[in-house]
Amino acid sequence: MKRLPLILLAITIFWPMAHAAVPAIAPTNTPPTSAPSDGEALAVDILHRIGLVSQRENHFTETRQLHALRAPLHSEGQLRFIPPDYVEKLTLTPVRDSFIMQGDTVRLQHGQSPERTISLHVSPVLQVMAATIRGPLQGDVTLLQHYYTLSATGDAGRWTLTLTPRTAETAHVIRLVQIEGRHNTLDSTHLVQANGDVTDTAITSP
Repeated sequence: MKRLPLILLAITIFWPMAHAAVPAIAPTNTPPTSAPSDGEALAVDILHRIGLVSQRENHFTETRQLHALRAPLHSEGQLRFIPPDYVEKLTLTPVRDSFIMQGDTVRLQHGQSPERTISLHVSPVLQVMAATIRGPLQGDVTLLQHYYTLSATGDAGRWTLTLTPRTAETAHVIRLVQIEGRHNTLDSTHLVQANGDVTDTAITSP
C-alpha cells in the first residue's frame, strides 16, 4: 500500500481499515435524554464556543508512535478550516502531502503523485474519521454524540475535552481522543487508536 498523507487526527489511522470488512454495527447507545453531567455540560459549552470561530489557520507539529516502527514519526505543516465543512492539512516536512476534505469527499496528494479523490461513503470507518475531524471544528455536538461520549475538565478558560467511543463501530477504530485548549482556541490533540498507536498534534498560530 502506498503511503498516504497525514491529516488532522491522522487519516493514515483510518485508511487501511477502510478496506477491511467492517460491519455496519448499530450504535450500542443513544444520545442521553437525562440531564447532562457537569463534565458533559462543560464539553457542550466548549464545543459551542469552538463552533463560533469563523475560520482557522494554524501551524501544526505532529508525532506518531506506531507499533510497527521503532522510532516515532514527526511531521509539520499548516492547517486550515473554513465553515461549514472545509478542512485542509498541508504537510510540509518531511514530505509534502496535502489533504482536503469538503462535503462527502476527500482529496489526497503525496509528493509528486497524482491527486486521489475518495468518497466518505466508501466505508463507515471513513465516516467515523470525518466526524472525529470535523465535529470539534464545527462545534457539532449532535454529530459527535452519535459516535462518542463527551466529557470535559477545567473551565472555559483552559480545558481538556475527552471523546470516548459510544458505539462498537467507533471503538473498532478509536480508543480515545483528547483535545486541549483555551476559550475557543485548540492547542493540541491526543488520539489513541484501537490498536494502541498514538498520534499527538500541537496546534499553534501561523
